[in-house]
Amino acid sequence: MPSGVLNNASWLLLEKGLLLGSGFLFTIVLTRYWSVSELGDYQYLLALVALLVPFSNLGLNSLVSRELVTRAEHTDVIMGTAVVLRLLGALLGGVIFSLLSIWLVAPTLQPLFFVLLFAQLSHAFGVFDYYFEAKVQSRVSAILRTCVGLSFMAVKLSCVVQGADLYTVLLLTVVEWVVLSLMWLLVYQLYHKRLKEMSWCSAQARRYLSRCGWLILSSIAAIVYLKIDQVMLGSLHSSESVAFYSLASRLSEVWYLVPGIVVASFYPSLIKAKEQNEDYQGSLQRLSDSLCWAAITIAILMSVIAPVLVPLLFGDTYLPVVAILQIHIWAGVFIFMRALFSKWLLIEDLPKYSLVTHGSGAIINLLLNSLLIPEHGALGAAWATLASYAVASYLGLFIFPKTRCMGVLMTYSLLAPVCRFRLRKRG
Repeated sequence: MPSGVLNNASWLLLEKGLLLGSGFLFTIVLTRYWSVSELGDYQYLLALVALLVPFSNLGLNSLVSRELVTRAEHTDVIMGTAVVLRLLGALLGGVIFSLLSIWLVAPTLQPLFFVLLFAQLSHAFGVFDYYFEAKVQSRVSAILRTCVGLSFMAVKLSCVVQGADLYTVLLLTVVEWVVLSLMWLLVYQLYHKRLKEMSWCSAQARRYLSRCGWLILSSIAAIVYLKIDQVMLGSLHSSESVAFYSLASRLSEVWYLVPGIVVASFYPSLIKAKEQNEDYQGSLQRLSDSLCWAAITIAILMSVIAPVLVPLLFGDTYLPVVAILQIHIWAGVFIFMRALFSKWLLIEDLPKYSLVTHGSGAIINLLLNSLLIPEHGALGAAWATLASYAVASYLGLFIFPKTRCMGVLMTYSLLAPVCRFRLRKRG
């Protein structure tokens, strides 16, 4: 791997680690200073706003990066058109969700929600991140996001300790979004020195829109996976259940960074093995086995220590998180193997199956949540998540002939100890 690429990845990994760690610390502090209901309202509003990400992204991220690499001489048009399209998408999403808020958001929280909707327009300027990605200068983006994120995290932590409520923290979040967008503009000008030259081009817009349809749908499916359970808990059950579930999911999802890093590290060697026919299937099987049983080991350990870990981190008030975590953590088994499957789809040039499998999982997630949440609350949402991940990342692979081989490979991974025992017995 070229040193520039490795350096790029290292900065992004450092950024994710710092922001993830500070975010987790902030959540722990919130559990100590806020009521369960207030924490639930906070997580619910953020989850609801997160559903707008596909509108503000419009699936343009990878397209912008590719265009900047292949048509660098048109950078001003590429960037200007992308920013306008993302602003229009964010505005459309804001209008739709402002209408939905009549049913989804409590009247007392609606003014704050409208402020969040307006502020999310600033997410459109995140497109500048992909300029630096195309230039293999993600260090710039990582430093910018980390500095802004950690600075505002420190301010919010201080405010919460001094008694700040939900409104204060979310308004600080709004300011953070706006400051980050202004910093994107400033840094882009410093590096490219042509901010004023950005321009709209109808032909470029059509070029984008003709290619991003599948990507938008895939983004919607992915965000449904991540956030719809908390939104449905808040609308169908209670704020308290959102709080309990959000804490359990944080303790589960903190591990999801591991398979991404591992698979990204092996990705070049897998491509080489495929091209040169050097034990490609064997490499896939060994990596799948390792990912599968690493996830199973984590799930067992977290299930065992949950009764001690949860009250230690969050206090006895949050003991219901234990049972939710002991279910939710097992979804990681399928997420870990899914990381390899996602790269396999790229190697085999089968990208449409990413949307098909994600979409099927999202639909199942919605259906199961609507059936289980009214009666079982956060426990029902945890079971729905586990089932939908199992379908999207494992069982669904057996439906399609072209992905069936990966379903079989994952089955061998799940049964690896049994298979090895039988081989040794035969030996």
